[in-house]
Parts: sequence; structure tokens; C-alpha cells
Amino acid sequence: MKHGCSTDAVTQDLRQAHPPLDPEGIKNNPEFYRIHYRLLGEISRSDRAYNAWLNRMLRPAGIERPLDSNTIQAAFYLNEATKYLDALLDLLPKRRASALQTHPRIFECNDFRELLDVALNSSNRRLAFEAQRKMYLAKLFFDVAHTRNIQHGEEHRAFFARGMDHDIMSHTVEEKDIDIAFNISSDGVSIDYKVGRPLSNQEVWRFRRREINFMQDGRPVRIYIYFYSCRSKREVLPYRYVRGKQVYKLRTVEKWTKLSMRRDASIVNKMLRTGETNPNAIHDIIGVMFIVEDLIQVEHLKFALYDRLGGPFKIRNVVDTLSYPADRTRLNRYSGAGYCVYKGDVDVLYYPEHGTEPPYSFIVEIQLYTLETYLRTIHENHYASHHRLKRRQFLEGLAPLLFPREIYGS
Repeated sequence: MKHGCSTDAVTQDLRQAHPPLDPEGIKNNPEFYRIHYRLLGEISRSDRAYNAWLNRMLRPAGIERPLDSNTIQAAFYLNEATKYLDALLDLLPKRRASALQTHPRIFECNDFRELLDVALNSSNRRLAFEAQRKMYLAKLFFDVAHTRNIQHGEEHRAFFARGMDHDIMSHTVEEKDIDIAFNISSDGVSIDYKVGRPLSNQEVWRFRRREINFMQDGRPVRIYIYFYSCRSKREVLPYRYVRGKQVYKLRTVEKWTKLSMRRDASIVNKMLRTGETNPNAIHDIIGVMFIVEDLIQVEHLKFALYDRLGGPFKIRNVVDTLSYPADRTRLNRYSGAGYCVYKGDVDVLYYPEHGTEPPYSFIVEIQLYTLETYLRTIHENHYASHHRLKRRQFLEGLAPLLFPREIYGS
């Protein structure tokens, strides 16, 4: 699917999940239009009526704030929506991005009442769409910020990471930097790699490899972990792959720098491109990733994690394209050919440290890679590369939804 092909089946499904992002979503749905027009009439009667609605939208029941406080609060989320769209356009060539810039009237407006009036009454289709898009994105940012599992994401991450450090990483017997030289093999899918100096056609990545030794089923086991991370989508800086003078290496580089809520942008992104409207349904707020030497070590690590986490009853939604290629149909639609991983969701029982509430579960997504299958995701020319995945997610998922052809042309 190319950018601008907004009427294909995928985009239509996403529009059904996110009606305000349908260019005709309000006006072509009589019930939707009637409800919103009734709201506009109510909040247009007076500032008092407008503030009463803002209190219901922004505050818990029984808590009220004056109009100036509520309009500032609402403007914050509306402004985040504008900055989010701006950041997305940075992914496009400047000439194309300039044609998709938000109209100045909508860009500068951070008032729900005015935006709703434009969405319902403007004869300019672009203004109407951009107004409803801005309100909807602001609503998503608000919902993400007020979702408990997301609010406590760093607390949950730290708890899970302590367990990993104690039960898995504490068995480390050696750490050292290791350079891996690699390139795509002749079959166009797998990766040829070796330790040490690269050939002229090879990329080089530096890993901090750890050797861990432990007993499993009465036998000694050795695993080489080339990379391990336990991250929260919201609280921890994402990893990007940065080329140094001679080698690539993993480095934390903050993205979405234009946004105040930059760590929530990735969650909003995922909600949009997966058709999800409930932030609670985003299961990979906490994620743990291991890269090990080969499939045998994946199996050893998998069983070590099973033992640590309470056995197979705790793990669900397993997708294993490392061992079962047919599982590829269960990956998301944007995954590239040759992408291989073991992944699953783990229910982790947690007792809050303050001890004022009963234990509850949160979800951690586990991802296990072999070194060879992980190198596929970072080779700049491999279709399974992470960079290309993110570009496909934008061009095939977000772009047709947020910048529809009916409004902006092909």
C-alpha cells in the first residue's frame, strides 16, 4: 500500500475504529453528527456551559476547576496533537510534507469549542477534517496519560527488571565487547556473519556480550547474551542504531523531541495503526528483549524464563517464527519477510510497594532473537530491518489515515 491510498481495506478498517479520522466520519453518520451538533449547541450557550462540559471531560466527578484552568488544560493536549503531526511529517520529504502541513487556522487554535464549530459547520473540507483530527488526537493523548497501567509503567518495569537481574543476569561470568561483521547472504533473507574485522561489503555492530552459566534440568548450561533490555514504552528512552566511525552500536536517542508528552507518542502511534481505542489494551507497555547465539540457546533461555515466571500457564499469545514459520500469519501486517522472533505476553503478579491494595497483574512482552535473526532487523538493506518496519508502519498505516487522499490528494 502506497501513501495516499486511503480507500483500501486496511484504511477503511482503521477508519471504522477511529471515526473522527474518516474525512466524512461526522457528517456522513447522522447519529454521530446529531450527538456532536447537540454538544456544540450546549457549550456555545455560555462560557459557564462550556466550562461545565470541560470539567466533565477533564476532571473526576466532584472536582471542578474554573474556565481559565480548564482551557489551559485542554489546550495542552490539543497542542500535543499539533506537535505530534508535525513530528510525523518530518518522516517525509520536505516538498511533500509542506503540502500536508496543518492549516494555520487549525494549527493555532487550541480551543475545543472553536474546533468543534469548524468541524461541524465549515464548508472547507480540509479545515473540517483537520479540526476533528486535532480534537481526536488530543483525546487519545489525554486517555493515554490517564491510564493506570501506563502511569505505573516505570514502577512495573523496575519490579520486573529486578527479577531478571536476580534470576537471570546474576549468573553472568564474563562480559566483553564483541564486533560482529555481517551482510545479507546469497538467499536474500539470512545473514552471513563473523566475529572481527569486516570485509568491504559488510556492516559491523558492536555488542556488549555476556556469558551466563547456570544449571538447568540437572545439567550445566551456557548462554551468550549479546543484548538484553527491559524497557517501558513511556518512561525509558528508545534505542536507535547509531553508526560510529567504524561500527554501529546501540545507543539511547530520544525521539518525539517536539512533544511534551513524547513518551506517549509511541503508544498513540500504535493505537492508531492497530485500530485500538483503549490504551489498556496495549500489551507491550513493558517489554523485555534478549539476543542470544542460536536456537539452542533460545530454548535454554525460554525454559529459564518459564521457571522464573511461573511456567507455561503464565505465558500467552505466543508467536514463534524462529521454530514455526507458519506463525508468521500471526505477526502484524507490517512485519517484513524474514522477520523471525519468539514473542509472548507474560502475566506478572505484582504487590504494590505501598501495600494499600491487593496484588494485581500487569503484562510484559517477551522477545527472544538469535543473533542471526536480530542482525536481519538492523541491516540497513534487509526488508526485515527495524528502520524499514517503522517506515512501512508510517507510509502504509498512519499516513493514509491521518493525511487521507480525499483531503490532500494522491
